[in-house]
Amino acid sequence: MMYWIYFIIFTLIVFIPSFISEGVFGLSAVQSQEYAILFLGILAFSLFTILERRLKKDEKEKIKMIGQMSRTNKDLTYSYSYIGEINRKLDIIMNIALGLPESSNLTAKKQRELYNSIMEAIRLFGKSNDFVIRFANQTTGEILKEVKSNNDVVINFSQKNCNPETHVVENDQILAVPSPKAMDGVYSCIIMKKQNSKQKTSDFETMSVIAMQALSLFMLISNKRANRKHTKPSP
Repeated sequence: MMYWIYFIIFTLIVFIPSFISEGVFGLSAVQSQEYAILFLGILAFSLFTILERRLKKDEKEKIKMIGQMSRTNKDLTYSYSYIGEINRKLDIIMNIALGLPESSNLTAKKQRELYNSIMEAIRLFGKSNDFVIRFANQTTGEILKEVKSNNDVVINFSQKNCNPETHVVENDQILAVPSPKAMDGVYSCIIMKKQNSKQKTSDFETMSVIAMQALSLFMLISNKRANRKHTKPSP
């Protein structure tokens, strides 16, 4: 629309000598034409300035809107990612929890599946691929069983530094989370290697719950083996 206005003003300027052939307001014809051209030029310049300011304002608002949309998309992406991670965590914990009540007749395959579920939860919550789950005697500190995330994992960590009384142990290389309590004098401890010295784990309480679930599984299997020995017929 503004471009048509400029065109009309430009056309009027061209035909000013034809429109004004005599002087007005005591001015000569030439002076009247000059002032008319000056007025139309000022009008065109004013309209151009107004339009430029409006365009700059619209551009700023557009940039601001794009920024807001970008932040909103990032927030939505983070929210969806966070919700997905939480749902995955809940599924893993639920699978572990639901698996234990059904384990009165645990087969070797079922035991591996339950331990694998626990190790998957540790990888997810602990953000580490190198870890061990130790089951130890609370009185003597003797390690009764050790489950590794893979056969190549070597973790030099004294078991006496991880027990239900010490809670969480953390340094630049290691994070150790014990079960919150012992069962029949046995407790568990999850010991993880950090990927880097700045790695932080915020799910200590969840890791503690996982350690307790691992201990429950270990005790269930141990009691089952003990019952088998007692019920085994003598020769």
